Amino acid sequence: MSGRIAYRLPDLDLELEAEAGQLMVLPAGHRHELARTSEEVTLWVIELNNFEPLPWLEKPAVLTPSVAFRKEMVAGARRLWLRPPLPECEEVQGKLAELLATFEDSPDAPRPAPLHPAVLRAKHICENHLSDELDAATLARESGLSSSRLAHLFTAQVGVSPLQYRNFSQVQHFIRNYSGDERSLLRSALAAGFGSYAQFHRVFWQVCGERPTSHFKWLKGSGQVDVHRTLLTASAP
Repeated sequence: MSGRIAYRLPDLDLELEAEAGQLMVLPAGHRHELARTSEEVTLWVIELNNFEPLPWLEKPAVLTPSVAFRKEMVAGARRLWLRPPLPECEEVQGKLAELLATFEDSPDAPRPAPLHPAVLRAKHICENHLSDELDAATLARESGLSSSRLAHLFTAQVGVSPLQYRNFSQVQHFIRNYSGDERSLLRSALAAGFGSYAQFHRVFWQVCGERPTSHFKWLKGSGQVDVHRTLLTASAP
């Protein structure tokens, strides 16, 4: 969506770097490690499980989708990230499967515009001022735009609204710092900027679709996710 990102595939002695408007393919069976990101990076990560094999998804690559493909892919990813009810989730997954089956590399397709400075400021505030009281009006004032203009730009360029992104940043912070001990859950939630357990539980459920302890156990047991390694803590190798 914006910025640049690089992943290493150690077993292939390969590094892939993609920028806004491109699609990076990291095939199953190859370990991949986040190498570096630019400050303004925003992306969607879609993990495909039990998926009908497609030749273009079987080897590492950085490809350029058409504008129409990118818009449909982002729209589907956004709906899934917001954890819709199961029937809608299955509908979106079906549409994404059909879309992936039609993919063609389009090297000359236009890329997204760089993030607007106000969007960058809002994104930075959401990520780094977790304990501050923050509503749409305050965020817009700090970013230098009206609430409606900021909401429109932010959603168009980042993929979710400013306050949805704020919720996501707080949940990320919690997951990164939570030890897995239920006795430390409230302490970790407060450190992530949540004002009460009730607010934390409500926002976490909105973002992840389940209870914090259940989600954390799944992350630790999946073998695919390092819960303490995120875009917000990535640094140059």
